[in-house]
Amino acid sequence: MCMTEVQTYIQNLQHDQADVRRLAALGLGAARDAAVAPVLLERIRVEAQSCVRDDLTWALVQHADAASEDLLGLLRSPAATDRRTAAHVLSKIGDPEHFAPLAPLVADRDSDVAIKAYRAVANTGHADAPATLASRLGDGDALQRDALSTAMHRLGAAAVPSLVAALSDGTPAVREHAADALGYLGEAADAAADDLLAATRDADAEVRLAAVSALGQLGDPAGSALFAVAAGDDPLLAQVARRFLDAREPLAASA
Repeated sequence: MCMTEVQTYIQNLQHDQADVRRLAALGLGAARDAAVAPVLLERIRVEAQSCVRDDLTWALVQHADAASEDLLGLLRSPAATDRRTAAHVLSKIGDPEHFAPLAPLVADRDSDVAIKAYRAVANTGHADAPATLASRLGDGDALQRDALSTAMHRLGAAAVPSLVAALSDGTPAVREHAADALGYLGEAADAAADDLLAATRDADAEVRLAAVSALGQLGDPAGSALFAVAAGDDPLLAQVARRFLDAREPLAASA
């Protein structure tokens, strides 16, 4: 790609029409010129159109080596929009070396930043990612909790030990969220069946319900635990467990 084309693409990042800016972002992403990384980063910080931001994100990922240092610097910006943008782009890069600077953002005061950081931390694949994410269980509203569960899901079985440990946390909201997240992991959390069975005897009713619901989403190893709950003396939990067991019977018959 000649210098004239690169210069034209850089100029077009300021164009009034979003389609022109999108083509410019894609062109710069394909350019074999690391010098375009700062230009792309400058533009994504002010770009209002989500579709253009997506293309700018892709372009920055193509220049990850050149852009990473500046992106990591933005994680420390006083502007939440900068921190959010940086975490989002870094989540697409998924470099384990980025774990340490990303980890503090899971506790960011801005929930949008924290949500982006959950995914970014998970995508680093770092060994400490599960415990770091588990430290935020119970945070925020339903949207934020769902985002954290989704990040845990990306980790798969690696998230199970941290989530099981959280079932014993002193805060009911943390225990409930841990059970929900284990259920969302599905069969990847089969090893937690006994721990979830114990959680069905939790002092908090919401935790108990979350635990039996999680058991219902696990694989065959959870069957005996569901039978135990169905035979228990809590009528609501027993009803829920029986429904899960009834749903499993047709699947077993067709296997």
